[in-house]
Amino acid sequence: MMALTISDMTDANTACKRIAELTKRKRSSGIPDAICVRNDSFATEPFSSLVQLVGELWDGAIMIESDYPANISKALVHVMDRRPIVIGANQANLEQFALISKTFGCPLCLSSENLEGLMDLAEKAEGMGLEDLVLDPVMRNMKQCLELCTDLKRLSEKIPQARHPVAVRTWSGEYAMTMALVSFLVDDAIVIADDLDADSCETIGALLKSIR
Repeated sequence: MMALTISDMTDANTACKRIAELTKRKRSSGIPDAICVRNDSFATEPFSSLVQLVGELWDGAIMIESDYPANISKALVHVMDRRPIVIGANQANLEQFALISKTFGCPLCLSSENLEGLMDLAEKAEGMGLEDLVLDPVMRNMKQCLELCTDLKRLSEKIPQARHPVAVRTWSGEYAMTMALVSFLVDDAIVIADDLDADSCETIGALLKSIR
């Protein structure tokens, strides 16, 4: 899965144009598969309203990202039938996010800056009855991307907690496209990019068609 983001700091008119453009790209290249709404305002509004807008205008997959469980809960009301991937769970807030994931029936993304902590989070989440999990090892550059995707692939042969899908953030531009391609080839990851141009979407779409 390939997702492109929209910040909740984006005004409604610009957001509508962004969604329309991403819809056009999806129809022509198959990319993006998803839109990820980021809670950059750290507030319940405008985050909830933007999630609602995306739910109304976008027919693909949805992700919603916030460090604040209350903001996630309010936004989820608008799109719970779409089962968006919820991003924001970590060691400090796992119990709150786990409750949200169970209540709304949504996949939950777990984030940790080291693999040991990530495996611990996954084990705890599974112990709370969650099965639909995504692992975010917080990669910061291409070197980490290659190393961590490879390590998780190897761990998945030994540790059940490492068998969940992996999320990779790739930011914007050509570097983001290169990281995305590496992530798909090494670990068939869920890639979240801030932005990619139409040509990059076409390239990634062609690659995914060849390996799916």
